[in-house]
Amino acid sequence: MSNKDKDALFTKTQFLSSRQRPGQEKDILASVLEDGKHYTIAEAEKAIQSYLIRSVK
Repeated sequence: MSNKDKDALFTKTQFLSSRQRPGQEKDILASVLEDGKHYTIAEAEKAIQSYLIRSVK
């Protein structure tokens, strides 16, 4: 993946329609990403990881 691809911005809808994400990751992204905002791939990955390591109260 080139630096240009890493810096590209995508919407929540684009991440959810991507074939590169398995079902569980799409479910996580659907709940943590905001509608109308744009995210880099790194930001989406960070959101997934943050969700997976969160503590449950």
